[in-house]
Amino acid sequence: MTQREALPPTATISGLDGVIPSSTSAPRRTLRSIDIFFLVVAAAAPLAGVVGNGALGVLLGNGAGMPSSYLIAGLILVLFSVGFVRMSPHVRGGGAFYVYVRRGLGGSAGLAAAFVAIVVYTVMVVGSAAGFGFFANVFFADNLGIDIPWYVWSGFALLLVAVVGYREISMGARVLAVFLTLEVLILIALIVGVLVHGGSSGITTESFMPPTVVSGSVGIGLMFAFASFLGFESAGIYSEEALNGQRTVRRALISAVIFIAVFYTIAMWSVVIAFGADGIVAAAAENPGTLVFRAFAKFTNPVLTTAVQGLMVTSALAATIALHNAASRYLFALAREGMLHRKLGQIHRRLNSPHVASLAVTGVTVTLLALFAIGNADPLLTVLSSTFGLATLGIILLQAATSVSVVVYFSRQKAEPGGLLWTLVIASIAAVSLLAVAGLVVANYSILTGDLGVLNLAPWLLLIAALTGLVVVRLRPNSNTEAAA
Repeated sequence: MTQREALPPTATISGLDGVIPSSTSAPRRTLRSIDIFFLVVAAAAPLAGVVGNGALGVLLGNGAGMPSSYLIAGLILVLFSVGFVRMSPHVRGGGAFYVYVRRGLGGSAGLAAAFVAIVVYTVMVVGSAAGFGFFANVFFADNLGIDIPWYVWSGFALLLVAVVGYREISMGARVLAVFLTLEVLILIALIVGVLVHGGSSGITTESFMPPTVVSGSVGIGLMFAFASFLGFESAGIYSEEALNGQRTVRRALISAVIFIAVFYTIAMWSVVIAFGADGIVAAAAENPGTLVFRAFAKFTNPVLTTAVQGLMVTSALAATIALHNAASRYLFALAREGMLHRKLGQIHRRLNSPHVASLAVTGVTVTLLALFAIGNADPLLTVLSSTFGLATLGIILLQAATSVSVVVYFSRQKAEPGGLLWTLVIASIAAVSLLAVAGLVVANYSILTGDLGVLNLAPWLLLIAALTGLVVVRLRPNSNTEAAA
């Protein structure tokens, strides 16, 4: 469970073909590589990546091999980032995958990608809200004796998110930096505590041995690892504010991906050591949502256990807000391009927010969450795992399409200076790797959904969304989307 939003200082509403500024269309170039680095890492929400995705990856994926899943995902995403950053100067409104897909593969493909993105971000709002409900229940029940069902907390989160989204309230970079610093420091405390005490049965490197890495359902382990990186591509939106343009962004993005991969790997490795490679899966089976909390309780001060529980609540809420805003912006952008009902493209006269699109996202997410609650679904093992499973599969496919778009675009640019061949090779490797991971996820998808067989069909929603985009663009051939390709 991840992804946070950090809009540039001049609040903007993203459109398909760029950004519609609320104040000025020429922001000052003030961001350094380190500034963008912090924004990108904050978007990945390290604590949620370990406490939520990491624990589920252990239980449903490749067990003690989960730390290696982060390394593999990081390596693939570094390759992806090379082509992504190289293409950034050639697109307008960089930061949204569908803009890149459209640039290389045409307007129809771009619109198909945009509709897939709508599904991705909408279902992630539901999963993130369910995660908030679970962790809020744990925090208040354990520390204050207030035991309220998860879906009540989740409903409260969606209500708060609806107000924030309607009024266009954004979390500033300084607030994100504070959250990021606290999350990193508290995970470092866990790492140090476990390594100093030697874990439950000594420090081992079994998590990095090939038999362990490919054990269990390695595809699901990789899926949760990729889910922990969601939001890193947000670096692309800061190119107009970076001091040295794309050079600054490139350094920040690749550095951030490497840092995230290494940090996640070490943090998850310490959790494995805390329970032992032979006991980590059984420990996760007791309750994956509290796995990391129990590691804190065993090897750190009790104050830190309470603190990490509280930080997970705030992290989940921040993620839900960001995902809601992303979903509403996709609806807003498509409506402005004439692909959806024009009312979804309206901006509030006083608040300057995409209020109608925000209300639409609220309506859909509340309905989906209510259906899960009525079905007595587990907030983590059913709601979060299935929604983030579907969303991560969609993101991986969008990343693969982006890499293919990079290859197609630059293969046509005869005069492109320096390193063109390497860009084509690296982007091609990234595309093949991403498609392979997507195949592994699909092959193991039923593991995410357990007995709720109807959810096994969820990946078809991505195909339906893509086909819907292709149909819409044919029905509205005079749209700005097709013309802008």
